[in-house]
This record gives sequence, structure tokens and C-alpha cells, in this order.
Amino acid sequence: MFGINNIKSRQIRLNNKKITKVQKISLVAAAIIPLCTGSYSAMAEEASTDEKVERIEVTGSRIKRIAFEAASPVITITAADMEASGFSTVSDVLRNSSLNSFGSFGGDSNNGWSSQAEISLKGTDARQSLVLIDGVRLTKSPITGGSANLNMIPTAAIERIDILTDGASAVYGSDAVAGVINIVLKKEFSGLEMSAKYEFPDSVTGQDSEKFTLTGGLSGERGSMVFSWEHYEEDELLMSDLDYATAQLVEEGADPQYLDNWWGLSSTGRTIQQWSNGWNDEPLNLQGNCDVYNGKGSGQFIGQLSKLSDADDSVCAYDYTTAAQELPSTRRDAMMTNMTYELTDDIRLVARGMWMNQQTKDVSAGVPAWFPVDIALPGRTITTSTGETLDLSPVEEGGWFGYRMNTLGDREAEHNDTTLDLVVGLEGELGEITWDLSANYARYDAFTWGSNYASTAQLTDSVGYMDADGNWSGWDPRDPDSLPPASVRANFDKRRVSTQNSLRGGVQFDVMDLPGGTWSAYVGASHLRETYYSKIDGQAEAGNVAGGNGGSGGIGSRTASAVFVESVFPIFKNLEVNIAARHDDYSDFGTTTNPQVSISYRPTENLLIRGSAGTGFQAPLLTDLYSDNIRGYRDNEVNFIGCYNQGISLEDCNLVDEYWATQGGNKNLKAEESENTNIGVVWQFAEHWQVKADMWTLDTENRVTTISPSVIQLMQIQTWMAEGGSVPISSKLPGVDILLRGNSDILEIFTPNTNAGLREISGIDAALNGRVETQVGAFDIDLNWSHMRKYRTSFISEEGTVALGDDELGDVGRPQDRVNMSLTWTYNDHSLNLYSYYIASQKDTFTNDEGETEVFDALASFTGHNLTYTYFTPWHGKLALGVLNLTEEDTPRRSLRPREPYKSLYDIRGRVFTLSYTQSF
Repeated sequence: MFGINNIKSRQIRLNNKKITKVQKISLVAAAIIPLCTGSYSAMAEEASTDEKVERIEVTGSRIKRIAFEAASPVITITAADMEASGFSTVSDVLRNSSLNSFGSFGGDSNNGWSSQAEISLKGTDARQSLVLIDGVRLTKSPITGGSANLNMIPTAAIERIDILTDGASAVYGSDAVAGVINIVLKKEFSGLEMSAKYEFPDSVTGQDSEKFTLTGGLSGERGSMVFSWEHYEEDELLMSDLDYATAQLVEEGADPQYLDNWWGLSSTGRTIQQWSNGWNDEPLNLQGNCDVYNGKGSGQFIGQLSKLSDADDSVCAYDYTTAAQELPSTRRDAMMTNMTYELTDDIRLVARGMWMNQQTKDVSAGVPAWFPVDIALPGRTITTSTGETLDLSPVEEGGWFGYRMNTLGDREAEHNDTTLDLVVGLEGELGEITWDLSANYARYDAFTWGSNYASTAQLTDSVGYMDADGNWSGWDPRDPDSLPPASVRANFDKRRVSTQNSLRGGVQFDVMDLPGGTWSAYVGASHLRETYYSKIDGQAEAGNVAGGNGGSGGIGSRTASAVFVESVFPIFKNLEVNIAARHDDYSDFGTTTNPQVSISYRPTENLLIRGSAGTGFQAPLLTDLYSDNIRGYRDNEVNFIGCYNQGISLEDCNLVDEYWATQGGNKNLKAEESENTNIGVVWQFAEHWQVKADMWTLDTENRVTTISPSVIQLMQIQTWMAEGGSVPISSKLPGVDILLRGNSDILEIFTPNTNAGLREISGIDAALNGRVETQVGAFDIDLNWSHMRKYRTSFISEEGTVALGDDELGDVGRPQDRVNMSLTWTYNDHSLNLYSYYIASQKDTFTNDEGETEVFDALASFTGHNLTYTYFTPWHGKLALGVLNLTEEDTPRRSLRPREPYKSLYDIRGRVFTLSYTQSF
């Protein structure tokens, strides 16, 4: 992804340490892996004749081999590449990759996932991009349930990141549907290295960050050890820090008296709704004075304002942008230790330990609460603490208050995420056979402490009353000087834990000689146990806490055993066939077998043609299987079942019903299944120059989704029409069901997660990298282009059938093209890197009554540039100055919602200056 060969060599010189034979092999591998799919020069021939050349494991295969034998499409990002790009975290690097086609979640405020960051290769779901650390799967976050949290991976420990852009379930099992991200940690490092980095956004006042790292290594005759520590802090970014996100009219010249003409104002400010006023909004005082409620808590009240749809409404609107965050504040600490020790000449002990902790603070404006009163509140006249006379509006019994609980303070969700990841293993040789055996224990704890929320039950009970003598007792929400009691305050707390225990081993051996070389094979087996635990505060889970961000509890576990085999057949010297297969047996959904075959053909020394085809699977998530059910009451719902049974056409159906709707986990879920193909070419057309392109497809069925109760009715009717009136929908969608009273009245509809979705996608990944050496320095270029050719997902039609929709490419959130380019100039002790990135424009359209296509929402194309200058000092130091978004390009925002940043695709900080220094000893 980045081509910075001279920086790599300079980094090696910087460490200035004795390099062992194993280190030499690792350094050579690191240098040639970006070219490994097509660089077959004289050096390759020379290496192939050296019987002592050590084989290494490459991402996408269990068979150890000389690195440049690999034929899988792998993109490599080294630690030096990450530094030169200007990005500070693993999340920043991967989410800005051209392979993260449609963007991904990277931390946000006002939700329960602000501590998370994901990658979605090829525009798939994040759970279908498998993340490994040294070939061992990283435990899933219990918050998202199915994806790894990239924020929990420290940069100080990383040697490189390999991104396999082909499906690999035949090798790695579940989740490797769209590809694999393998984080390769440092193992051969001697000495001590300290670094510090600071980031200073220029366009906004928040989001300053600092990172400190310490890395050390020891090596001896029989082994080596590497340790690292990293500390990272990042400040919050408030909505008020962004000019376009503050409260303002949606367009110039709009009438400010109407709430709908404003952005950033909430109607849940200070208002009353009651039957006598037709349930319209009306002010809390007859003077319509909103200013009297300011100065009592955070935020600001504006108005009275009327709603555009009904001029009889009148509210004191609340400006939540003065208090709420756009991005949370973060603090992370991480430690890692890697070691290798030769127990004997033929047996080595390998071990790794990683501990990471992240604290994220998510701040939202005060709770927007709605609550009824169970007694009538008479109108009365008061004098406020500022001397103003107010006539408080009367409220009838059963009337409702819309009341922003800003006097309780801003809502704060403090997320504390901790992971522990331990691996211990043995590997060795027994004659011509190599073997490995390893065990892994990983645990992810996520605890959220939510404060300054409100108890919905206490709100109504806390409203005061007027006694027989005309004196008011207790809380009066209409009175600006009357504050809600402490009993109203509530927490919104969650505790979620996921664990992973695994045991894996295998043997590699040579079977026989073939015309093209040695037929090698790997046979292995693994056993995995996963657990999931989620508990939400009881009152919050029951829906009695206002202002929370949802969630449900659940407890579950499962085991999975697998056997796998991989074999490389060098049919001829220029033709190689790789066959892999894996059989998995899960305790919950059953078994699955996934094969894959890949072929590499080299018609000339510098040209590689490759192809692969295989199947993959995504095991149902424990969160989808075991989340607690949530039961809600639905009224005024159309009863299609009743119309069908009474012979009324569905188009004319006007029967209305009330019923229970239950959603949540579904223990009947099956695995999502996929088929993938890849055809590629790699051409080294000149010394140090290479171009490659891969055309791929990925089709998925049985995608887990949730279907609405009304659509479930239509699907049931379709089943009856096709197979008879006695066939329940549960026969098609296990766990989904409809309970009836008699033949027509609906009692309850069960709508849990179910396997009903389809998706078809395809694309082209292309790259060009090379180097030019001149008298004024060396120039390296690395250009990567990801082009999506098709993206279709399924929907449930009005007839209740599952069908593929239109191609979504080019729609908002579905850019068809992403391009990244790294251009590096290196001269003596100086290096300058320009990292540029492009995201294509997007638009949503519709066809009007005249048959013309009109655009109703759009995102402009975006091109940004990061510039980093690095100076390598004579005393083994390294000073780097950088600018992200050098030209301070505006972040694209949707034309339909121009006040909201689109954070899954774009960095919203504007221009950012960086300063870092590294010292090696």
C-alpha cells in the first residue's frame, strides 16, 4: 500500500544492531513481500537452489515457504509506511485504506459504540473481515459482537500489516469472507527505542492527541524477546467546534420562527402537550418566555418557535449543540511482550502476551424526556429569582411534559475496555517434518458507566402539587427556579464480556517430487470455545431510563472443532496449484466444509497470472444467537393475515389490529455462506517496477437480518399461497412465527434475527509501485486503486419475497472508486513523503413523474494530501514533521443533511499538524 523502501533501509540502519541469520531472512521477507506475487528475478532462482534458505509462513497459507513463492493477493503496510503516511493509529491506517471501500465505523459520540473502530473490506460487514495477530484471531468485541476493535491494537508492537484481499475460510475458518488483516508483531528487535508524537488540529479547537511509546529487545544465542509499551490520548471534539454543526438556520433567508427551519434545535425543550389543546405543543408559561429557563444547567433554550407543519404549536426549543460531543475523548495504554527460545536444536518455545486498556468518555446533551402528570396542575403566578413575573400554564390530568433534563447535567457514558491476549506454543522439526502447537486465551471486558440519565417512573412521581391553602409543594417543571429532585437521576450501566480459548496444531511435510518441485502439504486441527456475557442495568433494560442508547443482555457460549488441510502442487516450474479445505463443527449451528483452489502460472519470469475460487462462511454471532428478547406492544397495525383469511385483497386491506411483537436473539440461526473468485495478473515490467490487478467476486446468502412484523405477515401469506394454508412461516425462517387468535386476530409476532438476506458484489483492485534512483535521491511510488463493479443487496418485496435490489454503486455511502498514492523522496538523511487519497463522489437519485432522473442527496468527491518530512539524525534519532490534509480541503457533507459530518468515510478534523521524535539506543 505504501512504497517506502529507502525508509525501510534507513530504519534498519537506525537500529544499528547485529543481525542474525533469522533476522536477515525476516528483513528480506519484509522487503519483498509487497512484490511477492510477481517478483521472480534472478534472486528468486538463486534462492530456490539454496537448500538452507528458511521458509516462513505468509498470510493466507499455513504452509511455510520462501516468501516470493506466495501467489495470494496480499497488500503489506510496514511500520515505516504507517509513520510516513502521517497516521497515528492502526484504526487510522486501515480505515483510510482504499480497501475499506465504503468506509467503516471509527468512534462516534451519542451512542454505545464510541470506543470502537472497524474495517469493512470490499464494502462488506465489518464482521466479515477477519483480524489476526500473528496468525491468531483477535477476540471479538462484546460491544459489536462480531468484529475486532482496531483501537485495541498498539502501533508500537507492529512490524507490518498484511491484508489478504481474497476469501480464506478454507484456511482460517469463520469470518474470513471478504479478506484477512494479519497484524505481524515485532520479534527480532535489539536495543531500546523511545518515541513521542503530538497532533494539533488547525481547523478545529479539539482533538489534540499525544502518543508515547517504548520498545526494547534482547537477543542471545538461543532466543530473543521484544517488549513494548504505548500510551495514547486524544481530546474530545464538540459539535460547537465545527461551524457547520452549531445551531443555525438550515438555509439563508429561512423564517426563524419555525422550528423545522433550524438545525441543532430539539423540540424537547420546555413544552406541554394535552388533550384540550389537540395535543399541540404549548409553552410552560403564558408569556411565552423561554429565556427564563436559561442559566439553569447546560445548553440554551430558544423561542418560542412554531413547528412548520402546524402554526398553532409553540415550543421553547433546546440547542443541544452547545453541550454535545461530535467525537469522544480517549485514553489508551497497551503493553506487549514477544519471546522465542530454543529449548533444543529442533524445538522452540514461542510466547506472546498483550494487555490493552481504553477509556472513552462520550458526552451528550441533557436527557430529552417526555412524561405524563397524573394530577391536574393549576395555573399560578410566580416571581422568578431574577424578578420576572410568570403566569404558569395550567396542565390537565394526563397531560405530558416535554422537558430537557439539562439541570441534571450532560449525559456522560464512560466506556472502559480492557483486553488480555495470551499465546504460548511450541514449534520444531522432526526430520523433514515441521510441526507447531499453540494455545490462546483472550478476554475482552467492556464496562460502561452512564450518569445523568433520568428515571421515567420517578419523573411523573416527582411532580409536586398545590395544597388546600394554595401553597405549592414539590417540583414544578413549569417554574425555572424549581429543579427536579435527586431521585430523578438514574444511571445507564452495561457490562459485557467476551472470551476466546483455542488450541491449534499441525504438521507440514513433503509428499513427493513433482516436475515443478516438491509437493508439500499441511494438516492441522483446532478447537475453539467462545463465550459472551452481557448485562444491562435492570431499569434501563426495562425501558425505565430516559436518554439511554439501548442494548439488551444475554449469555451464551459455544465450541467449534475443525480439521484442515492444505497442499501445494508445483505441477511444472511455472505452474503451481494450491488446494485447501477446512471442515468446522460448531456446537450451535452444525457443520460446514469450505474448499478453495488457487492456481498461479508464470508464462515468463516477470509475469504472474493467478486465479482462485472457494467458499466461505460467517458463523452466527453469539450476540445474534443469545441476546435477550425484547417484547413490545404494537397498535394500529395493518392485519394482512386477517384480510387474506377473509378474502380481502392485500392492496385494499384496511383491517387494524393490536398485538405483541418480540425481537432479539435466535438460537436457530445458520451460518452465512459465501462464494468468492479472484483472477489477477502481476507484471514486473522493469527493475523495481511492478503493476498488478485482481478482479474478484463475492456472493453471500443467508445473511442475518431482522424483518418487520408487517413483512413477516406478507411472507407467511406467500408461504400459504405456495405450499398450503397449514405451512407456518417458521418452516422457512426458523424462530420466526405468528400466533393467532382463531384465524384472523394476531396475538403475537416473533421477529428475531433470521437468515434471509442476499448480497452480490464484485470489483477490481489494482496497484502500481516502483522506484527511480537519481543523483538527487530515490523516488518511490505506491499507487492503489479499488474499483467496485457491482453491489446489490436483497430486500423484502411488497409481495413478501426476497429479491436482489438495484445496483447501489454510486449511492451515498457507496463510492465506486477509492485511490491512495504514496510518493516518497529520500536523499541521505532526509525523506519526504506525500500521501494522497481520493474518494469518488456519490449521489442518490429518483425518477420523477416525467421520467427524468433527479438528485436528492449527494456527497462531493474528495482528495486529500498528507505531507511528512523525516530527518534521520547522526545520533540514531528521527525527527518527523507532518501535515494531514495539507490543503485543508472541506470535508464532504450530504446535500440533504449538510450540518452532519459523514464520519465513516472522512476525517472531519480538517488540517492537522504532527510532530514526532524517535530515539534509538
